[in-house]
Amino acid sequence: MRAPEQVWLELAVAGPTTRMLAYAADYLLILLLEVVLFALLVLGLPSAIGRLPTLRDAVRAFRTGNAADLLLLLVAVFLIGQLVIEWGYFLFWETVGNGRSPGKRLVGLRVVRDDGFPIGFRDALVRNLLRAVDVLPWYYTVGLVAMLVSAQGKRLGDVAAGTIVVRLDRPEPAPPLELEPAATDVAFRFSREQLARVGAAELALLRQTLRRLDALAPQQREMVLERAVTALVNRIGHRAVAADERQAFLQALLRARLR
Repeated sequence: MRAPEQVWLELAVAGPTTRMLAYAADYLLILLLEVVLFALLVLGLPSAIGRLPTLRDAVRAFRTGNAADLLLLLVAVFLIGQLVIEWGYFLFWETVGNGRSPGKRLVGLRVVRDDGFPIGFRDALVRNLLRAVDVLPWYYTVGLVAMLVSAQGKRLGDVAAGTIVVRLDRPEPAPPLELEPAATDVAFRFSREQLARVGAAELALLRQTLRRLDALAPQQREMVLERAVTALVNRIGHRAVAADERQAFLQALLRARLR
């Protein structure tokens, strides 16, 4: 995909294994919520059947059918609550967690749109409504087959919602900058006032520009150098820099600022 800054970005698609690990972690939390729901229903059972004081009263209530109806009602409430928890869990977390449920956060995954932008409520709603199909016939068989067939590892919910699950791989640390020998400093002199104007944003611009140069085509390289040098020259009040001296200017300014 291409970012608004016209930088080409490649998203690492999450495979079935990591997605299954994320789902396993989420499912443990879902089971915990269901256990809590069941415990609350059990604790509410005595008050629901009127706190029957004796076994004879309980037997009489069951014979009349009142307690059985209450138990049936409680079971129905539990099943409805279980459905709401299992379906609403992912909808809630993917909406408020920027596409990351606790399980996805644990293994470093995120749900994004096909264009790489964060998902919204509608996207999360559509992809989770299709879980009812992906889970068929047993433990996400349809969803697993769909992920294996899809080149982007999409289950049916992702296809319908236009979403994709990506890995948030931690990038390797940037290598240290290899600056030219200090001979380049002779052509550029900076006063204390000029160096004092080079703050954190300017340092970041210097480092990022110098690191990107080797990976750019010649035309892009000159354009990036021109923009960075123009911004820094205006910032510190330096004289204009010739086109063939722009890289040397950036290196000299960075070295002088770090000193």
